Amino acid sequence: MELRVYPLALAVASACASVAHAQGAGAGSQQQPPAASAGPEPLAPVVVTANPIGSNLFELANPATVLSGPALRRRIQPTLGETLNEEVGVTSTYFGPNASRPIIRGLGEDRIVVLQNGASVLDASSISPDHAVALEPLLMDRVEIVRGPAAVMYGGNAVGGVVNVTDGRIAQEGLPRPATGAADLRYDSVANERAGAARVDVGNDRFVLHADGFARKSDDLRIPGEAWTPYAQSVLGAPGPSGRLPNSNGNWDGGAVAGSAILANGYVGAAYSNYSSRYGTPADENVRIRLDMNRFDFAGELRDPGGMVRALKWKVGYTDYQHQETENGVVGTTFKSRGWDGRAELLHEPLGGFTGALGVQFTDADLSALGDEAFLPSTKTTQLAGFVYEETALGPVKLSAGARLATVSVDAQAFAQAGLPADSRRFTPWSAALGAVWTLAKEYALSGNVSYTERAPTGQELYANGPHLATNAFEIGDRSLDVEKSLAFDVGLRKTAGRFTGYLGWFYNRFTDFIALTPSVDPATGQPLYRDLDDRSVPATTDPATLASPIPQYAFVPVPATFQGLEASARAALWSQRGRAVDLELRADYVRATDRSNGSFLPRIPPLRVGGAVVYTAGDLYARADVLWAADQHDVAPGEQPTDGYTLVNAAVGYKLRALGAGWEAFVRGTNLLNESIRYTTSFLKEIAPAGARAVIVGVRGAF
Repeated sequence: MELRVYPLALAVASACASVAHAQGAGAGSQQQPPAASAGPEPLAPVVVTANPIGSNLFELANPATVLSGPALRRRIQPTLGETLNEEVGVTSTYFGPNASRPIIRGLGEDRIVVLQNGASVLDASSISPDHAVALEPLLMDRVEIVRGPAAVMYGGNAVGGVVNVTDGRIAQEGLPRPATGAADLRYDSVANERAGAARVDVGNDRFVLHADGFARKSDDLRIPGEAWTPYAQSVLGAPGPSGRLPNSNGNWDGGAVAGSAILANGYVGAAYSNYSSRYGTPADENVRIRLDMNRFDFAGELRDPGGMVRALKWKVGYTDYQHQETENGVVGTTFKSRGWDGRAELLHEPLGGFTGALGVQFTDADLSALGDEAFLPSTKTTQLAGFVYEETALGPVKLSAGARLATVSVDAQAFAQAGLPADSRRFTPWSAALGAVWTLAKEYALSGNVSYTERAPTGQELYANGPHLATNAFEIGDRSLDVEKSLAFDVGLRKTAGRFTGYLGWFYNRFTDFIALTPSVDPATGQPLYRDLDDRSVPATTDPATLASPIPQYAFVPVPATFQGLEASARAALWSQRGRAVDLELRADYVRATDRSNGSFLPRIPPLRVGGAVVYTAGDLYARADVLWAADQHDVAPGEQPTDGYTLVNAAVGYKLRALGAGWEAFVRGTNLLNESIRYTTSFLKEIAPAGARAVIVGVRGAF
């Protein structure tokens, strides 16, 4: 029997084988960004809420980026991963234009925590790259990106970093006037995308009501030239589609209502939100995805209650998520995730020179995968953790330290499709970190951080047993896996004031047992193993011709791995006169990831990227031209194909004005102006799904 090959199979089999400029205010504010200045004034302090005591961005040992206001709105793309894809150290999984999750320093999936207002999103986006993150970028007020291990506060799943999205739905302060609001409308020619969002807040200094909504619709993505690479065409014996990426269209809508009571020394509030999407996947022209999520959020804070307690904060989120994958209209697999995620933090007054917080976090989530095509059983994951985080200053040195201890249980039901019994595993992972920021001079600081992290394996890594079509792999979990351990170092030099500001850093993360999905081989011959796509009872074989529907077998195994690299960002005030200014922005990042047991490279690692931008401001006028160059990626895993580099050129012009009692901003943005065929090395679909062609985005936003 011939080997069964699809475009997806070709694309993903090879892949598997192997300082912040946070200007402006949130989406509902009329605050304008400060005028550029060439004087030696320091950058404005930016508070990072993902840090339990709200530390200044420039005083954190871990490098972080904060995006908000116009700086965020001008970057917005249909997915969270693509919105952040050009930030330092951040790339995207890019499973076509409808699904992408952030990758930080080469780490993704369950090693990056995505938070909504400080609580886990609890969707299924970390399970498979074709699962979208259930967040609408148009409604984001602010995005915080913490690069490097943040496991002390958020657990071993944050060994790569944290992305915290805030939307302002639960107000923490009263309104300065009876009503505020904002609306966004935009059009993107690359997919004939029409999108809009609106929000309104009404109330006073004691009570605030909030409502928002969004809708987005797109056609198939326009691409430059052919969708399939020459390698894909040679294997599949066909040229593939051209000009458009089939089955890449979609529809999205949703919204929220919320209310907050503003207390004399705090607040308490609740929110309900809905997110719905219907989109296609370029991996298979016949597969559509239906995603629906209902979410309830509760949050509160009590400030200065007395004694040594500075504040008590809490937040809880409940998620009811369903994701159905249909083929020709027939449901093949249904993913359901229901669960709670919450945390409480007690911030104390300075004690013996230390300022910090004690906290607890809990997660109780049920994930079910239903249907004949399910590749993992239904599982229940519970976690209870306690952590402590402290900061102190010793002269010019600010020290931070933290520790976290958790109990994690993963309970799997009997897996009838694979003929496997129920099982339960218990883990006690712990993490600790020590960081320092040394102010060398008024404008310079040296930062360093060392973190030890343990991550409990996921239900997928433990119990998967079946064909995962999104990755074209018959995935085999290992019920005997232990916690994944890593030791990470981070060193950086920052300049935070003057005509030139920037950051230069180096990171190193050494895993003793990195849980990787690797191709299975026959121990006697070293030949790759195959399984039957439609019959799991058929044993693995090295001869795919003996199977009716062969698919490569992969297994989750612990390997000694190392991730290391460099990051740099800078901003220089080139010219300023009479309210007009020209600034230069520069950035670069590089990751190298290897398996120390054999010296081979790990799969889907981003290449060296170097970029820059020239920014012109003149009162209400804003103009920007960006260039991002990505090198060829030849450091690939065994069986993975090299990826060509690219040069991405974008440009934007925006203008602000006041009319009809509101503040308005209109913009025009050109993307991929060189019309290059851009393929991301981090994508499972790089052989069959390039990024979009040259396009124009136009938008207008009004706020009152």
